[in-house]
Amino acid sequence: MGESVYRLPVPRSVVGLLLGGTLLASCAHSTPSSQATPSLPPAVTKAAPAAHTSPPAVPQPSPAPTVDELMSQMTLEQKVGQVMMVGFGGQVMDPSIEGLLKGLHVGGVCMFGRNIGGAEQIAQLNDEVRVAMADSIPPFIAVDQEGGNVVRIADGNVVLPGNMALGATRDTALAYEAGLAQGEDLRRLGFNMNLAPVLDVNTNPKNPVIGIRAFGDDVALVSTMGAQFVKGQQAADIATVAKHFPGHGAVDADSHRALPIVTTPAAELRRQLSPFTAAMAEGLDGMMTAHIATPTISNGDETPATLSSKVLGDLLRDEMKFDGLVLTDELEMEAIARRYGVGRAAVMAINAGADMVLVPWRAEKKTEVFEALVAAVNREDLPRSKLDAAVRRILTLKLKRGAFEVLPPRAERLAQLGGKRNISAQISMAATTLLKTSPKIYPLRKVKKLALITTEVSLAQAVMRRMPSVKTLVVGAYPSAQAMPGLKQQVNEMAREADVVIVSLVNARQVELFNVAALANKPLIAVVMGVPYLAVQLSEASVILTTYSYRDSSSEAAIAALFGEQGTPGKLPVALPQMPFGFGLNPVTPKVRAASSLGSKPVTASTGAAAGR
Repeated sequence: MGESVYRLPVPRSVVGLLLGGTLLASCAHSTPSSQATPSLPPAVTKAAPAAHTSPPAVPQPSPAPTVDELMSQMTLEQKVGQVMMVGFGGQVMDPSIEGLLKGLHVGGVCMFGRNIGGAEQIAQLNDEVRVAMADSIPPFIAVDQEGGNVVRIADGNVVLPGNMALGATRDTALAYEAGLAQGEDLRRLGFNMNLAPVLDVNTNPKNPVIGIRAFGDDVALVSTMGAQFVKGQQAADIATVAKHFPGHGAVDADSHRALPIVTTPAAELRRQLSPFTAAMAEGLDGMMTAHIATPTISNGDETPATLSSKVLGDLLRDEMKFDGLVLTDELEMEAIARRYGVGRAAVMAINAGADMVLVPWRAEKKTEVFEALVAAVNREDLPRSKLDAAVRRILTLKLKRGAFEVLPPRAERLAQLGGKRNISAQISMAATTLLKTSPKIYPLRKVKKLALITTEVSLAQAVMRRMPSVKTLVVGAYPSAQAMPGLKQQVNEMAREADVVIVSLVNARQVELFNVAALANKPLIAVVMGVPYLAVQLSEASVILTTYSYRDSSSEAAIAALFGEQGTPGKLPVALPQMPFGFGLNPVTPKVRAASSLGSKPVTASTGAAAGR
């Protein structure tokens, strides 16, 4: 493959690290042994430092290069590296990771839960990645930080309740502010890309992978809320990659394990493209592909969308005129890896119209992808024009989102972390939706003996702050079959001794415990903190409240509503049997009226039933 000769002026990101005092001795540019990475191509070599007869001048930031300047100096191997986004294990930089990143000339790094031990640690690791890549084009440093049930960092930063909670608010200003607040904190942590928001329309209540990750099941709602979230997050200068094109909301299989085949009629599938179109109108930076087959819009072809020229080329690039970044979902997922192999899949994806391929897990798969792409170009199975077009989009977005720019000192950035955390409480309060009520027990004001069965410690704490005498049982979200008999006995005893019982549910496993509590014939309050579809299984409940999230802010909002401290202004962002899209009750005049997202009006809606948008 030949040794790399590419040299950049001192990248501004690295100058920022040097001047900001975050270049650590532990990040020395050591070269790994050949045993550490036996099949990796050679890393970028460094020029020997010039001798100085006097102290060197303080380095100054170099102007960011142009795309044409960068492209003109890149080797084939460097271009191939740019189209790869990789992951690695561990929470600290070491020679083997540095060898991986530099040896493959990678264009992006994605951080997962395994890489993250806290805000300060991940901010340092992100800085170390930049230092390790000092002689290369600065990488995208990406994360999946959606909010709700997909949160990688929750350590003093903004942690959003999630998209479906936002959908329940119907507040586009909140959606913008949520995207902005989250983006600003990610920037402070050293990220320059977020793989969010989800723009899938969750039309299938049994969808195993989307659910509360979606804004709702209504195309118009997802389009308006999603576009404003994108606009806000990009205002924070975070490269925003929405997902999962062309839409993962109708599936009933998990593409981590098998290839879902969507048989929804073509007209309906095309209608569900509207959220992506709306985000494009706001200048959407990028899209992540879905590992789904869509034969109704690809002339019967069941090739996964990630690898399909009909979907990525004909539909997305040609018909929809999207010229932003296209990133694949993980190529190591079974829907792709089992059928095609990751190397072949990478070549197919770039040929189809993708710009970057995500290979986050096994080291040998990264090497397989790199070698397959280089070989495909040399064989002309992958035209150089396709590769160049992909690299050009990548570099254009890096320049647009400041990958070459100076970062403020890490301590300064972390000192500002979480400055807009209140946005989460505002969303949670505005999202809380009352689906069923009983004036005898709602709101809770004169209950002497209260029992609570919950998966969330934060919910128990919220009740205890208001009623210290409450009897609580905190259970696991997925209790084992062996544990269930003992838990059922405890629930039964607690319910029989209580005047009112609260059961919170994050998934169907808690329905069993709810049904046991119902056997005591005591008034039951259900707090649904997962998908709202669970509510249809709770006919014995006197009160049903849904939050669409189990984040701490959602726990506090739910209990504040139950104790009459705030109303329940949320509206269903999905349709349920007997409860139409937009349904919601708000019978309580709260003791304390809480400010809305912009501080201009209360979050409580008008008293009585609400239906519609």
